[in-house]
Amino acid sequence: MIIKIFVFVFGGCIGSFLNVCIHRLPKDKSLAFPSSHCPKCEKSIKFYDNIPILSYLLLRGRCRGCSEKISPRYPIVELITAIFFLVLYLKLGFTLELVKYVFLFSILVVVSFIDIDYHAIPIYLCFIGIIGGLLFTLWPTLELLKAGVFELKALPFYKAFTGLLFGFGFTYAFKFFGDIGLDFYLKLRKQETIEGETESLGLGDVDFMGMVGVFLGMKAVVLVFFIAPFIALLYSIYAIFFKKTHLIPYLPYLSLATVITFFWGNKIFSFILGIGG
Repeated sequence: MIIKIFVFVFGGCIGSFLNVCIHRLPKDKSLAFPSSHCPKCEKSIKFYDNIPILSYLLLRGRCRGCSEKISPRYPIVELITAIFFLVLYLKLGFTLELVKYVFLFSILVVVSFIDIDYHAIPIYLCFIGIIGGLLFTLWPTLELLKAGVFELKALPFYKAFTGLLFGFGFTYAFKFFGDIGLDFYLKLRKQETIEGETESLGLGDVDFMGMVGVFLGMKAVVLVFFIAPFIALLYSIYAIFFKKTHLIPYLPYLSLATVITFFWGNKIFSFILGIGG
Protein backbone atom coordinates (compact mmCIF):
# COMPACT_ATOMS: atom_id res chain seq x y z
CA MET A 1 0.00 0.00 0.00
CA ILE A 2 2.84 2.39 0.87
CA ILE A 3 4.48 1.73 -2.50
CA LYS A 4 1.22 2.47 -4.31
CA ILE A 5 0.85 5.76 -2.44
CA PHE A 6 4.47 6.64 -3.26
CA VAL A 7 3.93 5.90 -6.97
CA PHE A 8 0.75 8.01 -7.00
CA VAL A 9 2.43 10.95 -5.25
CA PHE A 10 5.50 10.69 -7.48
CA GLY A 11 3.20 10.70 -10.52
CA GLY A 12 1.57 13.87 -9.20
CA CYS A 13 4.99 15.50 -8.88
CA ILE A 14 5.82 14.55 -12.47
CA GLY A 15 2.43 15.96 -13.45
CA SER A 16 3.45 19.25 -11.86
CA PHE A 17 6.55 19.26 -14.07
CA LEU A 18 4.41 18.43 -17.10
CA ASN A 19 2.33 21.52 -16.32
CA VAL A 20 5.52 23.56 -16.64
CA CYS A 21 6.22 21.90 -20.00
CA ILE A 22 2.68 22.58 -21.23
CA HIS A 23 2.88 26.24 -20.23
CA ARG A 24 6.43 27.05 -21.32
CA LEU A 25 7.42 24.86 -24.29
CA PRO A 26 5.06 26.51 -26.83
CA LYS A 27 6.47 29.89 -25.77
CA ASP A 28 10.10 28.69 -26.09
CA LYS A 29 10.72 29.47 -22.42
CA SER A 30 13.21 27.73 -20.16
CA LEU A 31 11.84 24.87 -18.06
CA ALA A 32 14.23 25.69 -15.22
CA PHE A 33 14.21 29.49 -14.95
CA PRO A 34 12.48 31.40 -13.57
CA SER A 35 10.99 29.24 -10.84
CA SER A 36 7.23 28.68 -10.68
CA HIS A 37 5.42 31.97 -10.14
CA CYS A 38 2.00 33.59 -10.40
CA PRO A 39 1.54 35.01 -13.92
CA LYS A 40 -0.33 38.04 -12.49
CA CYS A 41 1.61 39.19 -9.41
CA GLU A 42 4.80 37.34 -10.52
CA LYS A 43 5.58 36.23 -6.96
CA SER A 44 7.47 32.95 -6.67
CA ILE A 45 5.33 30.06 -5.48
CA LYS A 46 6.56 28.66 -2.17
CA PHE A 47 7.19 24.93 -1.95
CA TYR A 48 4.25 24.42 0.41
CA ASP A 49 1.97 26.08 -2.15
CA ASN A 50 3.29 23.86 -4.92
CA ILE A 51 2.24 20.45 -3.59
CA PRO A 52 0.51 18.62 -6.45
CA ILE A 53 -3.32 18.59 -6.22
CA LEU A 54 -3.35 19.29 -2.46
CA SER A 55 -2.14 22.91 -2.67
CA TYR A 56 -4.83 23.77 -5.21
CA LEU A 57 -7.50 22.46 -2.84
CA LEU A 58 -6.07 24.19 0.24
CA LEU A 59 -5.75 27.50 -1.61
CA ARG A 60 -9.24 27.04 -3.06
CA GLY A 61 -7.86 27.55 -6.53
CA ARG A 62 -6.38 30.99 -5.94
CA CYS A 63 -2.92 32.54 -5.65
CA ARG A 64 -1.92 33.15 -2.03
CA GLY A 65 -0.39 36.50 -2.92
CA CYS A 66 -2.97 38.20 -5.13
CA SER A 67 -6.01 35.86 -5.05
CA GLU A 68 -5.88 35.43 -8.82
CA LYS A 69 -7.74 32.31 -9.93
CA ILE A 70 -5.54 29.32 -10.73
CA SER A 71 -6.61 27.30 -13.76
CA PRO A 72 -8.13 23.94 -12.78
CA ARG A 73 -6.04 22.48 -15.57
CA TYR A 74 -3.07 22.31 -13.18
CA PRO A 75 -4.57 19.83 -10.69
CA ILE A 76 -6.27 17.98 -13.55
CA VAL A 77 -2.93 17.33 -15.27
CA GLU A 78 -1.37 16.31 -11.93
CA LEU A 79 -4.25 13.94 -11.16
CA ILE A 80 -4.27 12.37 -14.62
CA THR A 81 -0.51 11.81 -14.47
CA ALA A 82 -0.68 10.37 -10.94
CA ILE A 83 -3.41 7.92 -12.03
CA PHE A 84 -1.40 6.91 -15.10
CA PHE A 85 1.67 6.21 -12.97
CA LEU A 86 -0.29 4.11 -10.49
CA VAL A 87 -2.20 2.11 -13.11
CA LEU A 88 0.97 1.46 -15.13
CA TYR A 89 2.78 0.35 -11.97
CA LEU A 90 -0.05 -2.06 -11.12
CA LYS A 91 0.10 -3.47 -14.66
CA LEU A 92 3.87 -3.61 -15.20
CA GLY A 93 5.55 -3.49 -11.76
CA PHE A 94 8.96 -1.89 -11.25
CA THR A 95 10.41 -2.80 -14.65
CA LEU A 96 12.01 -1.15 -17.65
CA GLU A 97 8.62 -1.44 -19.33
CA LEU A 98 7.17 0.77 -16.59
CA VAL A 99 9.71 3.51 -17.31
CA LYS A 100 9.11 3.15 -21.04
CA TYR A 101 5.35 3.59 -20.85
CA VAL A 102 5.47 6.25 -18.14
CA PHE A 103 7.60 8.17 -20.62
CA LEU A 104 5.05 7.62 -23.41
CA PHE A 105 2.04 8.55 -21.29
CA SER A 106 3.78 11.70 -20.06
CA ILE A 107 4.29 12.79 -23.66
CA LEU A 108 0.62 12.05 -24.37
CA VAL A 109 -0.38 14.41 -21.55
CA VAL A 110 1.92 17.21 -22.74
CA VAL A 111 0.99 17.10 -26.44
CA SER A 112 -2.74 16.82 -25.62
CA PHE A 113 -2.93 19.89 -23.42
CA ILE A 114 -0.67 21.97 -25.67
CA ASP A 115 -2.86 21.06 -28.64
CA ILE A 116 -5.96 22.10 -26.69
CA ASP A 117 -4.45 25.55 -26.14
CA TYR A 118 -2.73 26.13 -29.50
CA HIS A 119 -4.14 23.59 -32.02
CA ALA A 120 -0.49 22.78 -32.73
CA ILE A 121 2.51 21.34 -30.90
CA PRO A 122 6.27 21.96 -31.04
CA ILE A 123 7.51 19.62 -33.77
CA TYR A 124 10.29 18.19 -31.60
CA LEU A 125 7.98 16.71 -28.95
CA CYS A 126 6.95 13.65 -30.95
CA PHE A 127 10.51 13.19 -32.17
CA ILE A 128 11.71 13.11 -28.55
CA GLY A 129 9.12 10.37 -28.04
CA ILE A 130 10.28 8.50 -31.14
CA ILE A 131 13.96 8.63 -30.18
CA GLY A 132 13.15 7.67 -26.59
CA GLY A 133 10.99 4.76 -27.73
CA LEU A 134 13.74 3.44 -30.00
CA LEU A 135 16.32 3.76 -27.22
CA PHE A 136 14.12 1.72 -24.88
CA THR A 137 14.31 -1.19 -27.34
CA LEU A 138 18.12 -1.32 -27.45
CA TRP A 139 18.67 -3.22 -24.19
CA PRO A 140 16.09 -5.99 -24.82
CA THR A 141 17.36 -6.26 -28.39
CA LEU A 142 20.95 -6.75 -27.17
CA GLU A 143 19.75 -9.34 -24.62
CA LEU A 144 18.09 -11.35 -27.39
CA LEU A 145 21.19 -11.13 -29.57
CA LYS A 146 23.33 -12.35 -26.67
CA ALA A 147 20.93 -15.26 -26.26
CA GLY A 148 21.46 -16.20 -29.91
CA VAL A 149 18.19 -14.88 -31.29
CA PHE A 150 19.00 -13.40 -34.70
CA GLU A 151 15.61 -13.53 -36.38
CA LEU A 152 15.01 -9.93 -37.44
CA LYS A 153 11.25 -9.92 -36.81
CA ALA A 154 11.78 -11.04 -33.21
CA LEU A 155 14.01 -8.10 -32.29
CA PRO A 156 12.31 -5.23 -30.41
CA PHE A 157 14.31 -2.55 -32.24
CA TYR A 158 13.19 -3.93 -35.61
CA LYS A 159 9.56 -4.03 -34.47
CA ALA A 160 9.78 -0.45 -33.21
CA PHE A 161 11.46 0.83 -36.36
CA THR A 162 8.98 -0.87 -38.69
CA GLY A 163 6.19 0.48 -36.48
CA LEU A 164 7.65 3.96 -36.93
CA LEU A 165 7.77 3.66 -40.73
CA PHE A 166 4.28 2.20 -40.86
CA GLY A 167 2.90 4.91 -38.56
CA PHE A 168 4.37 7.61 -40.79
CA GLY A 169 3.36 5.97 -44.07
CA PHE A 170 -0.14 4.86 -43.07
CA THR A 171 -1.12 8.24 -41.63
CA TYR A 172 0.53 10.28 -44.38
CA ALA A 173 -1.36 8.25 -47.00
CA PHE A 174 -4.65 9.25 -45.38
CA LYS A 175 -3.42 12.84 -45.09
CA PHE A 176 -2.43 12.90 -48.78
CA PHE A 177 -5.79 11.68 -50.07
CA GLY A 178 -7.64 13.69 -47.43
CA ASP A 179 -5.91 16.86 -48.59
CA ILE A 180 -6.89 16.11 -52.19
CA GLY A 181 -10.51 15.62 -51.13
CA LEU A 182 -10.45 18.80 -49.03
CA ASP A 183 -8.94 20.79 -51.90
CA PHE A 184 -11.70 19.55 -54.21
CA TYR A 185 -14.33 20.49 -51.61
CA LEU A 186 -12.88 23.99 -51.19
CA LYS A 187 -12.84 24.57 -54.94
CA LEU A 188 -16.41 23.31 -55.18
CA ARG A 189 -17.48 25.75 -52.45
CA LYS A 190 -15.25 28.49 -53.90
CA GLN A 191 -13.42 28.83 -50.58
CA GLU A 192 -9.71 29.09 -49.93
CA THR A 193 -9.77 27.61 -46.43
CA ILE A 194 -12.03 26.27 -43.69
CA GLU A 195 -11.46 28.70 -40.84
CA GLY A 196 -7.86 29.15 -41.97
CA GLU A 197 -7.16 25.42 -42.39
CA THR A 198 -6.21 23.80 -45.69
CA GLU A 199 -5.12 20.35 -44.42
CA SER A 200 -7.18 17.31 -43.49
CA LEU A 201 -4.51 16.21 -41.01
CA GLY A 202 -1.56 18.14 -39.64
CA LEU A 203 1.99 16.85 -39.85
CA GLY A 204 1.96 16.77 -36.05
CA ASP A 205 -0.66 14.02 -36.30
CA VAL A 206 1.60 12.09 -38.70
CA ASP A 207 4.56 12.42 -36.31
CA PHE A 208 2.35 11.35 -33.41
CA MET A 209 1.27 8.17 -35.21
CA GLY A 210 4.89 7.37 -35.98
CA MET A 211 5.54 7.58 -32.23
CA VAL A 212 2.59 5.26 -31.57
CA GLY A 213 4.10 2.78 -34.02
CA VAL A 214 7.42 2.82 -32.15
CA PHE A 215 5.83 2.07 -28.77
CA LEU A 216 2.84 -0.10 -29.66
CA GLY A 217 3.47 -1.52 -33.14
CA MET A 218 1.78 -1.51 -36.52
CA LYS A 219 -1.57 -3.00 -35.50
CA ALA A 220 -1.93 -0.36 -32.80
CA VAL A 221 -1.40 2.40 -35.37
CA VAL A 222 -4.45 1.20 -37.32
CA LEU A 223 -6.55 0.81 -34.17
CA VAL A 224 -5.62 4.23 -32.76
CA PHE A 225 -6.25 5.91 -36.11
CA PHE A 226 -9.79 4.52 -36.38
CA ILE A 227 -10.78 4.76 -32.69
CA ALA A 228 -9.88 8.47 -32.39
CA PRO A 229 -12.60 9.83 -34.74
CA PHE A 230 -15.32 8.06 -32.76
CA ILE A 231 -14.04 9.59 -29.52
CA ALA A 232 -13.84 13.03 -31.17
CA LEU A 233 -17.34 12.79 -32.64
CA LEU A 234 -19.25 14.05 -29.58
CA TYR A 235 -17.04 17.11 -29.12
CA SER A 236 -17.17 17.78 -32.86
CA ILE A 237 -20.97 17.96 -32.72
CA TYR A 238 -20.76 20.31 -29.74
CA ALA A 239 -18.13 22.49 -31.48
CA ILE A 240 -20.15 22.79 -34.69
CA PHE A 241 -23.50 23.61 -33.11
CA PHE A 242 -22.50 25.59 -30.01
CA LYS A 243 -19.06 27.05 -30.74
CA LYS A 244 -19.76 27.47 -34.46
CA THR A 245 -16.39 26.03 -35.45
CA HIS A 246 -15.23 23.01 -37.42
CA LEU A 247 -11.78 23.08 -35.82
CA ILE A 248 -11.00 20.73 -32.95
CA PRO A 249 -7.72 19.84 -31.24
CA TYR A 250 -7.24 16.28 -32.50
CA LEU A 251 -4.21 15.09 -30.52
CA PRO A 252 -6.17 14.67 -27.26
CA TYR A 253 -8.40 12.14 -29.04
CA LEU A 254 -5.43 10.36 -30.62
CA SER A 255 -3.86 10.24 -27.15
CA LEU A 256 -7.01 8.81 -25.56
CA ALA A 257 -7.24 6.25 -28.38
CA THR A 258 -3.60 5.35 -27.65
CA VAL A 259 -4.40 4.78 -23.97
CA ILE A 260 -7.40 2.60 -24.90
CA THR A 261 -5.28 0.61 -27.35
CA PHE A 262 -2.51 0.11 -24.80
CA PHE A 263 -4.83 -1.35 -22.17
CA TRP A 264 -7.51 -3.04 -24.29
CA GLY A 265 -6.11 -3.26 -27.82
CA ASN A 266 -5.74 -7.05 -27.83
CA LYS A 267 -9.32 -7.54 -26.62
CA ILE A 268 -10.61 -5.13 -29.26
CA PHE A 269 -8.70 -6.98 -32.00
CA SER A 270 -10.01 -10.33 -30.73
CA PHE A 271 -13.55 -8.95 -30.77
CA ILE A 272 -13.15 -7.62 -34.33
CA LEU A 273 -11.65 -10.90 -35.55
CA GLY A 274 -14.43 -12.78 -33.79
CA ILE A 275 -17.05 -10.79 -35.68
CA GLY A 276 -15.15 -11.28 -38.93
CA GLY A 277 -14.85 -15.01 -38.30
